Amino acid sequence: MSVKIGVMDSGAGGLTILQSIRSALPHADLLYFADQAYAPYGAQPNEFITQRLIRIAQYFTEQGCHLMVVACNTATVAGITDLRAVAQLPVVGVEPAVKPACSRSLRKRVTVLATLATSKSRRLNDLIDTWRFDTEVSILASETLASLIDSMPHSLDKVRVEVERIAGLVHQNQSDTLVLACTHYPLIKEMFDDVLSEVVIVEPSKGVTAQVLRLLASETDNDLTAPQVFQIGNLSILTNMDGEAKAALAYWATPALGAVTVIDL
Repeated sequence: MSVKIGVMDSGAGGLTILQSIRSALPHADLLYFADQAYAPYGAQPNEFITQRLIRIAQYFTEQGCHLMVVACNTATVAGITDLRAVAQLPVVGVEPAVKPACSRSLRKRVTVLATLATSKSRRLNDLIDTWRFDTEVSILASETLASLIDSMPHSLDKVRVEVERIAGLVHQNQSDTLVLACTHYPLIKEMFDDVLSEVVIVEPSKGVTAQVLRLLASETDNDLTAPQVFQIGNLSILTNMDGEAKAALAYWATPALGAVTVIDL
């Protein structure tokens, strides 16, 4: 029996988590859905995001998925608790990698880069309070970076300007560790590496993948995580927007992940 996993985000950001899951479970069938018709999620009320999560979970269930990954920090903060109360399949969310960042920081100064909505969330601040210990943690918000990443490649120059602005603030904070607390940001990790070469950059894909493996092992009678000899799972990239939005998603998906299909969801 093969495993099927649904991964969603408001745009292209969750592709980094999709690729991590693909590496750990190459035999798994994967569905990726970008809810681009309602992006950016940061501009939407929590109640609306929750209803979108519930609808997408229903779609993944109809498609035979064993598990759903909410590969979006804003959506996790806004609605994952209510989603889990009604979803018919296990749900994994995204948590900013504050704990490993604080443990790895030699200077004990960490900057967390998030969207505006996540930066103001109780969930993020509680996470910091739990794991900071003697580390000084600064929260830095970008109102535009996630949307600019979703508009690539046309927005490349604006992305570079915003990355430079963020790098200046990280230096100002004297941080030696940067947490990328939005799944879009790891897509441009190389840009951050170029301007913050001395800073350790932490992102959540490995932690999310580890939780996926744990849940699959605990929620099923069969070992769905066991490798299937000579089997490579199917991979579908889906969106509910055509035109430039679809083209931008295809830019990040690259031929290695396959073509993008538009669906009514």
